[in-house]
Amino acid sequence: MSFKCGILSLIILLSISVSGALGETLRVTCSPQTLCALRESTVTLECSHSNTTIRPQHSFWFSPKQQAKWRNEEDPEDLALDSDYAGRVRYKNNRYRYSSISTLTISELRERDSGEYHLMIVTETGQKYSSSTAVTLTVSDLQMKITSETEKQKVLTCSTSCSLTSKPSYYYWFRNGQHEHTTNEPQKVLRLHSSDGPGSYSCSASSHPEIRSNTVCNNDENCWSVTYSDRRVCALEGSSVDFPCTYSYPRHKTVTKTFWYKVRLIDLSVNEQFAGRVEFLGDKEGNCTLRMNNLTKSDSGVYYFRFITDTERGSFSGKPGVNLSVTDLQVKVSPTTPSEGQTVTQTCISTCTLPNNPTYIWYKNGQPVTNKPTRYNKLYLESASTEDVPQYSCAIGGPEASAVLMLVTVGVALFLVLLLIVGWMWIRKRNSSPGKGLRSTEESGKCDSAPVYSNLSDLAMTADPKQTEGSDNQDGVHYSSIQFKRSYTQKQAPPPSSTLPLYFIEDEDVHYAAVNFSRDSTAPQPLDADADEDPSRTYGQIQKHKSSTKAA
Repeated sequence: MSFKCGILSLIILLSISVSGALGETLRVTCSPQTLCALRESTVTLECSHSNTTIRPQHSFWFSPKQQAKWRNEEDPEDLALDSDYAGRVRYKNNRYRYSSISTLTISELRERDSGEYHLMIVTETGQKYSSSTAVTLTVSDLQMKITSETEKQKVLTCSTSCSLTSKPSYYYWFRNGQHEHTTNEPQKVLRLHSSDGPGSYSCSASSHPEIRSNTVCNNDENCWSVTYSDRRVCALEGSSVDFPCTYSYPRHKTVTKTFWYKVRLIDLSVNEQFAGRVEFLGDKEGNCTLRMNNLTKSDSGVYYFRFITDTERGSFSGKPGVNLSVTDLQVKVSPTTPSEGQTVTQTCISTCTLPNNPTYIWYKNGQPVTNKPTRYNKLYLESASTEDVPQYSCAIGGPEASAVLMLVTVGVALFLVLLLIVGWMWIRKRNSSPGKGLRSTEESGKCDSAPVYSNLSDLAMTADPKQTEGSDNQDGVHYSSIQFKRSYTQKQAPPPSSTLPLYFIEDEDVHYAAVNFSRDSTAPQPLDADADEDPSRTYGQIQKHKSSTKAA
């Protein structure tokens, strides 16, 4: 998507030599340098750079606001591997004879995506160069407000906190969920007269008609409306998810039926695909929250809440609904074909952005990894061997899993201390009275037949398989099956569910992440392009990145 049309960009030309080993000179262009986009929409950032003396191998984008998630604050990490952007980031590189154009596309924007974005260039020799020129993105919601009100007229305004870069040609106005008016771009207002009667109003922009504003009521405190707390939901396969939802209706009406549907107006509770897996947590007063259990990938799609009242034509569907994406976990390895002794970064990713900052747990051959550096959803392997890399998998655990892990760890420690104290007392007692000590041992063996475990792994081997069966708790630990492709083979199968460590919560779902290997580079591949270079670009400094000389 191009934002050049109709935009007067500030042109700054800076040509600065880089103190690199070869004395290279690079230039970067970012146009436009500031962008304003709607929440839930898609935006594309673009920068170009020269490659006259330096041959870039690949490039990636990063954002300084994510610095706390990097292993080293001076070594930016690829935005595409950040859990906050999972499944929402795409790169594209077009290479020409003297320059290259790199674009970053971010979809399903949320307000926390606002910030600066930089381009990182990695050369064939492994040197990194980061651009000092940044593209500043601001993400805004579409807000419906009553800007003035008299006895005879109300003025509704459809606005954003910043001026949209992709300016809409029209604004659409909806009354009780149905399109009723259209105004051109300068007229972001709708005038309502006292004769218009009660109703709920919302708006959308022609550039993104599917993205609607909040709802405001006219002449009635309780008009028709459905409000979803989250318009886009990402959840793990096999887990459960809630769609928080509220609704309102005219005070003189009575709700007789409520239900959720997908595509067709068929209640999910009687739909064969969802029978026994959906639970309506709402009521007929204003709560319309839905819970879905044991999610499958085929559950992905858009869901709507509908309610029916006791009057003719007294029904309402909440559109545009909730968009659900069901994902599994995968492990990405960078570089994709690591050489012997090279530092390798393994990233646990999903195809959509999971909510609530999930906790990532790493395993090697089914055992928790405690001696390797980790950071959020990344595991760093220093001087890794090619045979060692495929043995790792990842999981996601909720707060409960972390709490249980802590309790089990402390419990095992206390048990060992107690065992040592009892053993010392028994030895001391036996030394003072050998006969009594022998009899006590025999009696103890008769009274206590429970086995004594020397470590947590032995204890886990005897766990009841029922403890690892799936449940409806989406905050549990999740894995997916380990898969190895192409140049790597699976040397050891993951342990069966009955051998999982005890700190996995009873009846929690488990999903192992797949380790995928490809001979292709993770770097964005160039696409054929015949467009001419645009000389009217904003030039900025490219600085050689000091902290690393290895390709990402």
